[in-house]
Amino acid sequence: MRQIAGMLCFLGLVLSCSSQAQLARYRYDFTLNRSNFVDTIAIEWERGQVLLPVEIGGRSYRFLFDTGAAQAVVYADSPVEGCRPAGLIRSQDATGAIDTVQLVMLPPVSLGHLTLTGCQATILRRPVAGRNIDGIIGFDLINRGLSAKIDVNHRLLILTDCKDFFRNEQTFPARYKLKYHVPYIKVCPAGRFKEFTLFDTGSRSLYGISRQSFDACRAKIGAEADSLIEGRSLGRHAIGHFGSERLNEVLFLHLHRLSAFNHSFCDVHTLTTQGESHLGAGLLNYGAVIFLPHKKRICFQPYNQQVQTTVGNRQLDIAFVPEGGMPSVGLIWEQGEPYRLGFRQGDIITKIDDTPILSFTQFVTYPFVIGREYLFTVKDARGFSRQIRWTRLRNR
Repeated sequence: MRQIAGMLCFLGLVLSCSSQAQLARYRYDFTLNRSNFVDTIAIEWERGQVLLPVEIGGRSYRFLFDTGAAQAVVYADSPVEGCRPAGLIRSQDATGAIDTVQLVMLPPVSLGHLTLTGCQATILRRPVAGRNIDGIIGFDLINRGLSAKIDVNHRLLILTDCKDFFRNEQTFPARYKLKYHVPYIKVCPAGRFKEFTLFDTGSRSLYGISRQSFDACRAKIGAEADSLIEGRSLGRHAIGHFGSERLNEVLFLHLHRLSAFNHSFCDVHTLTTQGESHLGAGLLNYGAVIFLPHKKRICFQPYNQQVQTTVGNRQLDIAFVPEGGMPSVGLIWEQGEPYRLGFRQGDIITKIDDTPILSFTQFVTYPFVIGREYLFTVKDARGFSRQIRWTRLRNR
């Protein structure tokens, strides 16, 4: 999730002002209660996302660490007490949709032994209800000048204001540039094609390439890019704060070698997206990441201590999105098992075994057991119902 920073008092003024004026109002000048410190914080690694223990006003929260967000987020359905209105802000979500939302000043936020005073946050609609996440800590934590290391193998976040603390770490560094106050590093998905790509720990995937970028890749390397396509489908799979992406053609890709951080990730299955190209939190399955804001570097520290990592992930064969508040098959791969069993794009899930499904929230919080067979009742676009038996092999 990316936020285009800038506070304005009136919606009409927001819509008429230039993006430069908005960006000039971005703030990360919150104060810290400590200096010359190193703090090690226990984190949670849940469903491919980094969750931080945060305390505000004596109450404990779980905040997602999202480097694709310029600053903090709190959700409208679980407000944090003590927030003060601070104007309006333009915000862009994972699908590329942009809207004007409320900006607030948070009460002091405690993270480990560190207290942040004067943090801004946007108030957004929760993209998927039912997930036990209370808010977001954004990249302003790093832009404030704090170096950090995320190591999900040991479930640790190390924060420090000591610039040389990580100097002896053996890593693969990459220079990042800031765009709308979030980091972009150079990535090569195939051949000679390279682009600056958002490093977004708010996304659970390892890598996704925008359709526009893949078309540019095809224009540059031709048949080599075409050989990466292992399927096409009309569908949608990304869910942002402002809704799901639009129905469009999605390409299923098999990248033989994805280069980032001067490191090679081999045998990577991925998709095109309508949002931006991004490296996501899936990277953290293969190594720790260190942020060095004073050098504008993000450093990758592979767990295998090698110059390349074999990913060998499975292709996404089905994705569900909300449609009229109900769970719908947003995308399906024709070579995958769900398609063979009978699922089709646009199907609405109305029942699982004998349990009626009444909302998308109920569906995403359903207590699926991996490896167990379920009887799905689905309704197609014509209103006809049918039943499909499917064994869940993983949470999607």
